[in-house]
Amino acid sequence: MAENPVIVMDNGGYTCKFGLGGQAEPHRVVSNCAIKPKRERRFFVADQIDEILDFSQVYYRRPCEKGHITNWNLQAEIWERIFKHVLKVDPSTSGLLVTEPVCNLTALSRRMDEIVFEKFGFSSYCRIPSPSLALYYTCKEKESKSLLSQKYSVVVDCGYSFSHVVPFIEETPINYAIKRVAVGGKMLTNYLKEVVSYRAFSMMDETYLMNHIKHKVSETSLDFKADLKTSKLPRSQNRFKLDYVLPTHEDGKRLGYIKPPGSKTTEDEQVLRLSNEVITIPELLFNPSLIGINQGGIAESIVASISKCHPDLHGLLYNNIILTGGSSRFKNFRERLEQDLRALTPSKYDIKIVFPDAEKDPSLVPWKGGSKMVACGVYEHYKVTKKTFEEYGTDACKRKFYFYT
Repeated sequence: MAENPVIVMDNGGYTCKFGLGGQAEPHRVVSNCAIKPKRERRFFVADQIDEILDFSQVYYRRPCEKGHITNWNLQAEIWERIFKHVLKVDPSTSGLLVTEPVCNLTALSRRMDEIVFEKFGFSSYCRIPSPSLALYYTCKEKESKSLLSQKYSVVVDCGYSFSHVVPFIEETPINYAIKRVAVGGKMLTNYLKEVVSYRAFSMMDETYLMNHIKHKVSETSLDFKADLKTSKLPRSQNRFKLDYVLPTHEDGKRLGYIKPPGSKTTEDEQVLRLSNEVITIPELLFNPSLIGINQGGIAESIVASISKCHPDLHGLLYNNIILTGGSSRFKNFRERLEQDLRALTPSKYDIKIVFPDAEKDPSLVPWKGGSKMVACGVYEHYKVTKKTFEEYGTDACKRKFYFYT
């Protein structure tokens, strides 16, 4: 393990997971944004967001757009709040292991290098995409008699802005085989807002609430056409129909709750009735053409990615598919992905999907992989020190962090 403390930070488009390397769980998970409530004059960032009592019609500012950091001033403000007020560490005597987007733009990578060393003054630093950290965590966690199952893997990262499919050979990504699905958690939330606003209440300004409802009620359908017919049946024959009580901010339940079946509705309750929305939202990950995106879903992207690799590796890659990301938390997601892959894959190949921390939170897997890298001393091999940066500049980081270039 490193002599100086190393901060591990999974800087995602939706949340920022951070803590000290070597720990089993992150110190905290905060929203990677700035929020201004309608009755406040200032923005709340990082841990300050927990102080907000009313999330109705809040105004968002996000540093990430389409998976890349575009507002560096805001991102630096969020990081400064994390380092100085939450973790309370001195960057000059600490290291930093931070994630970056898959196939990040060179200019954005250089900008991150400059902010880490010149603005915050960290003593050492390493940036690495989250699929690599998820792979490291999974390979070290599972017990396998075959070394080949660890050398050849496919990481499916269902994130906030996009979903990525990244094949690996001996922990090295195959860049020309990386595939991106233009559907992520942000698009699913926006689609749910539009559907509910058209059918029931105007919810276009209720991003926080609708994102919570999305994860609370949605589930992945194993037979979409049949379930869609079921969702049109009366309540007694329709298992998808439910009532969600919207928050009134007077009962202490600021995000509402699912109404128990059979209970009566009072005059004070504002009820949102959902039916086919429960299954149509996660379906976009498997069938983006439903909303006009001319692209295959996750299963098709996995097949296309593996097809780009050498034919002798296809069987090994299909046998070790690692699933991670916050948008993979939907019920039956793993079963649906395996079902779709089986229909697209030759029968001679066995399909095995590894879903680490499926019962907890799969979005924490990259952070745990980074924490394990620090604990095992691997961080010392990949890091760039401040002295090296001052001598060679961002070129030193480019030579060291060559994973996806």
